Amino acid sequence: MTAMAGLMVAAAPQGRELRMARSGVLFLLLCAALWLTSGYSYLLFHTIVEMTGIAIAAAVFMISWSSRGYVATQPFVLLGIGYLFVSVLDLLHTLAYQGMTVLPSGQDYATKLWVAARGLQALVTLAFVLLARAGRTARSLPAFLVVGAAAALAVLSIFTWNVFPVSFVEGQGVTLFKKLCEYAISAILVACIALLALRKGTINRQERLYLAGAFALNAASELVFTLYVSAYGYQNLVGHLLKLGSFLLAYQALFSTKVRSRLALIEELRASTAGLAKREAELRAANLAKDSFFSILAHDLRNPIGGIQSLTEVLATKFDRLEPERVREMCVFLNDGVRQTSELLECILQWARAQTGRLEVKPSTVPLAELCDGILSMQNAAAEGKGIVLESRLPSDAAAWADANMIATVLRNLVSNAVKFTARGGSVTLSSETVAGRERVTVSDTGRGMTPEEIDKLFRIGVHYSCAGTDGEHGSGMGLILCHELVTLNKGTIEVVSEPGKGSAFTLSLPRQAPAAWSAPTAAAATPARMR
Repeated sequence: MTAMAGLMVAAAPQGRELRMARSGVLFLLLCAALWLTSGYSYLLFHTIVEMTGIAIAAAVFMISWSSRGYVATQPFVLLGIGYLFVSVLDLLHTLAYQGMTVLPSGQDYATKLWVAARGLQALVTLAFVLLARAGRTARSLPAFLVVGAAAALAVLSIFTWNVFPVSFVEGQGVTLFKKLCEYAISAILVACIALLALRKGTINRQERLYLAGAFALNAASELVFTLYVSAYGYQNLVGHLLKLGSFLLAYQALFSTKVRSRLALIEELRASTAGLAKREAELRAANLAKDSFFSILAHDLRNPIGGIQSLTEVLATKFDRLEPERVREMCVFLNDGVRQTSELLECILQWARAQTGRLEVKPSTVPLAELCDGILSMQNAAAEGKGIVLESRLPSDAAAWADANMIATVLRNLVSNAVKFTARGGSVTLSSETVAGRERVTVSDTGRGMTPEEIDKLFRIGVHYSCAGTDGEHGSGMGLILCHELVTLNKGTIEVVSEPGKGSAFTLSLPRQAPAAWSAPTAAAATPARMR
């Protein structure tokens, strides 16, 4: 996970640089296409550029305004409002442009509207940067009203009051007033770039880069517009292309850093929600299985304890009237009941410790041949009582890297079960082989065997599977569940091969040597081995 996270962090800047390079190439291709359009009709070129800029400005406003409730995008609301009213002025500028014949010509409307739009944009940009550096945001409605009022005053001063200074004279070029305005606007934008470079406030590095590029292109556009003499001159063309690039970068500052990251976050949350839902379903199923398991345990404990209670009650109330042989027989039953209950309780305690992570695994090199010989010696009395032959075929060098006590518990349970379910005169054999760096220890018997349906129930805690041995021996079914947990904690697996009437073979697969980095899995995360 750490390595993957590192790769993702390293790849992120490369991805951004690739997107920026791709965007730059696309913009240059767009400029080339627009330049070719200007050769056919400059008025068409101007209309396309301006309408594209208006659409981009409107998109900046809609994105910032619709996400104004989010803290991360609140600083952009003021900038979006400014772009909205700038787009209104730009639309009027487009309609008033020389040759459009929509608004009266000869009144210098187009140039005056351009100066008003760029001035409003510069002032809103400065306010946006200052507020962002201070970590503050403008209130949406008051900002909308103030910027809208400024745009309305500009329109009234041009069309109604006719007090806006002349900005362009055909054949002579731009007036001193327009040049001073353009220089002042450029100075404001350069100041905004400097303020962004101080790296303070709520704007991150990627946003600062996009915005600084937008302001720089905007300033360059204004300087170019101090040079043109004709409304159809090449300086005018270059200035409009620079302005279009400025608008595109401003859009990228909002969309690439805010919207795209929010979309990525939504997708991540959707994937996490799906994962959590799946995990919740698994936990619910596990809890239901454990509830069933505990009810089974309560039933299994009630039977021997109930028998013990009945026998002790008879002994307590009728001891003087019972024959010695009868008392001896009842004591044997009591001993069997207590032993059975004790074994069940020990299994429950070990299983509970495994589930809660309190069962510590202490791995070491386990000499399996020696361990199995000791287990067979412990089971010899029970096997002899049924005439069962116990045999160990493990080579002397058989070994596994595991917790010796846990593996001994597992093998003891498997051998005990094999003896229990093998008829008189049968055999139980222990063998092992090394496969791909793992030791595979097999406990096989010539017992009654199991059906696939019975095998499927062996390691499932939510299913009660317990049956009497060939001589009526009792079991709880808890032993194999514990075996699975202990084997899993030791990075092992347990497999079963069985057929009715042909015996069973339980195989443990354990690492033969210590792994490079030992980290025992938790029992709660374990899943039963596949049954073959």
